[in-house]
Amino acid sequence: MLETEAGIISMRDGTDEIIKTKLYGEIEYFERQYRIINDYLAGNEDYCLEIVDTLQGLRDTLNKISMHILTLYTLEGQKTKITWASLFANIDNTLETLRGAPDSKPRPAIQLAMNISEPKIEEILSYLLTLKKSLQ
Repeated sequence: MLETEAGIISMRDGTDEIIKTKLYGEIEYFERQYRIINDYLAGNEDYCLEIVDTLQGLRDTLNKISMHILTLYTLEGQKTKITWASLFANIDNTLETLRGAPDSKPRPAIQLAMNISEPKIEEILSYLLTLKKSLQ
């Protein structure tokens, strides 16, 4: 998921702290979006009308998280590679499909996107929760 030449990110100056704070907030927002999607996939119909927007938000939030992580590592002079591109591609394809066929049922398409991604969204969430703890 995240490969680095060196281990832990050390926070040196104000820029690092700003990014750290933003990253923490984005991870919390990602968690909330993930819970909504997960509840929807489990059969909860409360989110049916806004699930496509929530999926787009989850994708956008993960993109912001990726940028913050890359920025932190760059500031530290470290190289990193984020390997959740397949999740981005699968979500993008799902969003395109759902917007192109508004009468289609989003649950199977979203479930497929989450299941065929490597790493799985649960693995990404686990990594992000660990990262969030290290930011406190």
